[in-house]
Amino acid sequence: MMGIECLLLIPFTLNYKLLDKAGRWAYYYLVSSVIYAVGSIILAKIFHSNLWFSNIMQLAQFFILSFYYYLVIKNNLVKQIIKIVAGLALIIFLLDFFKLEGIHSANSIFATIRTMVFLIYGIIFFLQLLSDENLVKEAVFINSLPDFWFNSGLFIYLCSSFFYALASNFLIRNNIATDAPIQTVIFLGGIIEGILFYIGLMKAQKLRHEFF
Repeated sequence: MMGIECLLLIPFTLNYKLLDKAGRWAYYYLVSSVIYAVGSIILAKIFHSNLWFSNIMQLAQFFILSFYYYLVIKNNLVKQIIKIVAGLALIIFLLDFFKLEGIHSANSIFATIRTMVFLIYGIIFFLQLLSDENLVKEAVFINSLPDFWFNSGLFIYLCSSFFYALASNFLIRNNIATDAPIQTVIFLGGIIEGILFYIGLMKAQKLRHEFF
């Protein structure tokens, strides 16, 4: 996964100016994913434990993706809900991190809620695209929009990692977390996410050339 994310980061960095506000938050998500992957490897080698770092990075990515969905979702009520959910999620994270599961355990409660929240946001965004009258009037196909591909990549990866988020502590305690089937599903989800993100970047380049 780390190699894919690092490779993907290169074209995104080179074309950063082509991205709109939402696209830049998708880019920040990629940056955080690289930091997440590299930091996890280094800490695991030094301290033989990186769960606390993993938990913190999941919180950081929660806020990054919350900003992303706040920008792409147009409904004002949903925007307000996103703000409220962000505050509630921080409270849940702090309880999980310091009280419920602890610093040195995978915070599966927060991770599961985080994953479910973004899957819901992803579905809301898909429905928004399908019912957007402006897109219909301007004869814009949704697959020409970068955010369609960014959201698709996120949605597939979140689906592939949902089971792991739900049962991470059980899997780690029973030495199942590194089993091939589980990691293969997550790895494939990550590959598909990377491909779809790259397609989204290509769409951003095309839109830029069409308007300038």
